[in-house]
Amino acid sequence: MLSFFKNNRLVAAALIFLATLAVGACVKTEFDEPPSGGVSVDIKANTTIRDLKKLHVTPDALDKIKDDLIIGGEVIMDDRSGNYYKTLVIQDATGGIEVKFNDGYLYNNTPIGRYIYIRCKDLIITDYNGLPQLTGSIIVENGVPSTLGLTAAQVRQKLVRGEYKATKLAPKKISINDINDDLLNTLVEFDALQFSQCDAGKSYADVLTKNSLNRTMEDCNGLQLLLRTSGYANFASQLTPTGNGKIVGVLGVYGSDYQLFIRDLDDVSMTGTRCGQSGGGSGTLMNLSEVRALFTGSTTSAPANRKVKGIVVSDRGNKNLNSRNLYLQDGTAGIVVRFEADHCFELGDEIEVVISGQEISEFNKLLQLNNVPLSNASLLSAGNKPTARTATIAEVNANYNTWESTLVKISNVTLSGGANFSGTRTATDASGNIVLFTSSAASFALSPLPTTPKTITAIVSDFNGKQLLLRNIDDVQ
Repeated sequence: MLSFFKNNRLVAAALIFLATLAVGACVKTEFDEPPSGGVSVDIKANTTIRDLKKLHVTPDALDKIKDDLIIGGEVIMDDRSGNYYKTLVIQDATGGIEVKFNDGYLYNNTPIGRYIYIRCKDLIITDYNGLPQLTGSIIVENGVPSTLGLTAAQVRQKLVRGEYKATKLAPKKISINDINDDLLNTLVEFDALQFSQCDAGKSYADVLTKNSLNRTMEDCNGLQLLLRTSGYANFASQLTPTGNGKIVGVLGVYGSDYQLFIRDLDDVSMTGTRCGQSGGGSGTLMNLSEVRALFTGSTTSAPANRKVKGIVVSDRGNKNLNSRNLYLQDGTAGIVVRFEADHCFELGDEIEVVISGQEISEFNKLLQLNNVPLSNASLLSAGNKPTARTATIAEVNANYNTWESTLVKISNVTLSGGANFSGTRTATDASGNIVLFTSSAASFALSPLPTTPKTITAIVSDFNGKQLLLRNIDDVQ
């Protein structure tokens, strides 16, 4: 009897072990990197990618490949990060091309670095707004022809996987001036680029709506190039760098606009000093209380070789201020910076502004650095949380010249004077009252005025008299 139980326990253990192996083989969710080295394949390319693309002459046409043509190329872009969808880009010594598929997760078997061959007969060569593509077949929906990516059956028939290279294809180093159609769908590298002032420190794409976004990059001569990022990319929510440096990507085009697509954030290295800056801008740093002290009642100018630094405490996106203005606050004071044109700085941006020789004056009693060139300002970091001084309305009224253009937080405030925020309203707490002004252009102008006491955060401002400015509706809690 004991022998029987022993034997059955051994059988059961063996069955459990085998079952575990089977389940593990079926459920594996992490894929090992393919081994590098040669793969024996009985196939060779008999044409180049450049010559294959010559078969497509008419824009938007769907050209069926009739000859037994074979191309080969290294995968330089896959769909691992989500920035491309059901698409590979392959490149040989003559050029590159997008290859569209009907299924995704292509990186499992054909990752970046894999060399592949494609039997092109009966496939379709076309373009998407000027970008060359190789697709599977033509389909007609509601009388309109379009293309379908390579199906699983076509992949088995047409695609042969070759060597996986641990050392990937090196990008071609170019400048924005060098861009041309021959470089489309190839891996390129740009040095000394930076994101424009309006796009530095911003998310690569809209991760909430999943919308793709273009961000503008520029070189030190002002030449620009778009970076296009899918809202489905796994780095879509990350912020673009605020410095200058190198970026690698696959060159694309949409109509007349050249675009760059990165594979992941390893393609971006922009930690250097931005164009036109030397150690963060030219000049000796002044604090804002020192700048304010220069104004003694009449228009004056800032000294030579000076700059200021602070956090933007105004919110241009919600439009409760002029689009050329921002309120800047440091640890000592605040001031309005009025630019020569509309700026792109956001609430929470830390910026430096060269103020050498700039006008310091009042507009309707509000002190400002006036007509500052946009090129004098540079973004240092984004997403900072400005500090608001906790105060009563009586304290604001007593200190409004010193606290002008800084944030205050006031508790138990009752708002009155109208049904919504638009226009002049009265803010009252136990210590006194003050004007609360909201522009009719503000995004929250028509929001209903609360009927119960609230805590408000606001900018201390002046328009021929003391007033508070909300930045957005979230300032009323």
